[in-house]
Amino acid sequence: MSQALPVTIRRLGPEDASAFRVLRLRGLTDHPDAFTSTAQDWDLPLEAYIERINAGHVIGAFDPETGALLGHLFLPTHLATGVKTRHKCEVWSVYVVPEARGRSIAAAMLAHAIERARSLGFSWLKLQVGEHNAPARQTYERLGFKVYGREEDYLRLADGRSITELMMQLRL
Repeated sequence: MSQALPVTIRRLGPEDASAFRVLRLRGLTDHPDAFTSTAQDWDLPLEAYIERINAGHVIGAFDPETGALLGHLFLPTHLATGVKTRHKCEVWSVYVVPEARGRSIAAAMLAHAIERARSLGFSWLKLQVGEHNAPARQTYERLGFKVYGREEDYLRLADGRSITELMMQLRL
């Protein structure tokens, strides 16, 4: 792994919606095996992105020199409302542009998400990752996530491939 370079990690605001839309559609188009959503699902007007940013906790990684959005993840704390399950929160859709990978950007975004989840009183942080995605899985394991389940044929892609997902969790 190359040396981590500085990035700015922060929660996205409505002013980031356009950059978020471009990045989200790029990830879904270029890496359909990494997400449950499709680019078609997210081919929405800018207002829909603003609504999603306002509703959830979307964390972004920005290049401090250019201001370019290099990665994102969702921490949908607003969905953890069930009386019996509100001690758990999930991380969704971790994505870093290929040209910025190897700089520990995903780990930095996840560290931010972990601290945010702790500050909100969650006991567990959960996520899913394709079994084939060794770099992502290794990042999650380095941060303390452990595999607790495996689901074969979790996703079926348009090209006929089947993706097995690993469920991982971290006690906060």
